[in-house]
Amino acid sequence: MPVAIPDTVLQIDGAILLFIQNNLRSPSLTPFFKAVADYGVIILGVYVALMLLWEKRRIFPIASACVISGLLGNFFKDYLKKLIMRPRPFLDIPSLVPAVKKVPKGFSFPSGHTTLAFAVAFIIYRILPKRYSIPAFLIAALVAFSRLYLGLHYPTDILGGICVGYVAALITDFLYKR
Repeated sequence: MPVAIPDTVLQIDGAILLFIQNNLRSPSLTPFFKAVADYGVIILGVYVALMLLWEKRRIFPIASACVISGLLGNFFKDYLKKLIMRPRPFLDIPSLVPAVKKVPKGFSFPSGHTTLAFAVAFIIYRILPKRYSIPAFLIAALVAFSRLYLGLHYPTDILGGICVGYVAALITDFLYKR
């Protein structure tokens, strides 16, 4: 049985998505946000690899912490999707039109793309010098916003993904430092 979302939250979520659709979407920006949605996490991974090579750090321990954080976030995300069972916003908001032809199936909460991007960004923040986390968080934020821009997730799905990514990074950091 799906978890009931309060009406006020649904109204705010819907209003934000419709604002983005009606005021921020444009034919020139849509390809960019499609690319960010599709490849943002890969770009984040390449950034991590290049940063570690530039710093001449041992890649394996930090890269493995990023992978573990992402996998842990994915595990939590899958559990929450089955528990919450929140439909995608374009199924509940008749005037919301996704900006992609092939829409994702499955449940909406939390955003998997956002979870993965923030699980990696937060682990970078936790174990590397802070200056490296700024680009990681910028990429993660772009991934998160792309999901809203495309009409595929509610804002609270994004917040949920950020929180799940943070918890995954905290657990990974704890394990990493043992």
